[in-house]
Amino acid sequence: MVIREPGFMGSIIWSDEAQFKLNGTVNRHNCVYWGEENPHITSEKAVNLPGINVWCGLSSRGLIGPFRFEGTVTGIIYLTMLADSIFPAIRALYGNDDFYFQQDGAPPHYHRDVRAYLDQNLSGQWIGRRGPIEFPARSPDLTPLDFFLWGTVKDEVYKRKTRNLDILWNEIQAVCREISLDVLIRCTESVVTRTQNCIDAAGHQFEQY
Repeated sequence: MVIREPGFMGSIIWSDEAQFKLNGTVNRHNCVYWGEENPHITSEKAVNLPGINVWCGLSSRGLIGPFRFEGTVTGIIYLTMLADSIFPAIRALYGNDDFYFQQDGAPPHYHRDVRAYLDQNLSGQWIGRRGPIEFPARSPDLTPLDFFLWGTVKDEVYKRKTRNLDILWNEIQAVCREISLDVLIRCTESVVTRTQNCIDAAGHQFEQY
């Protein structure tokens, strides 16, 4: 579909959740940094520290969110955020223009009510587990939030050694606001090359560029 329909990739809103820990560090194994300087390579160590769960959407038009989850993300909590926060923000950015909404196969996303909501509001235009367009499981190399956004935001936020969850949340929002539209466009465009590399490798791991 990517190759047959020029512009399709630019119409996708990629989405994902991540957990941010107080005084944490970031595992950049799957991350590519789209800036002029290379980030420091660190490892994830903040296992038992307090933290917050964050959802964000990424597209060639900008970021949607970030939005903060309180506590464990369940299907019902995710559905509530979709209806009350995420979709209103998407409509504010896209208006009446068409878009495709992507999500991975995490259990909250696969909840029956979540899939019913997406079917009702995005007939044929969402990507994910058992959706109109399937998305390959365990594919962080093809997901911009995995290979770019979370590592970039955590790298910047964790430099500041925040010890308060509300300040941590403010820092996350501030870093997201600093990411330029040009960087997001290049990030989404890179998925085409990554997808072709994945096809050429018959679905196996491929060399990143």
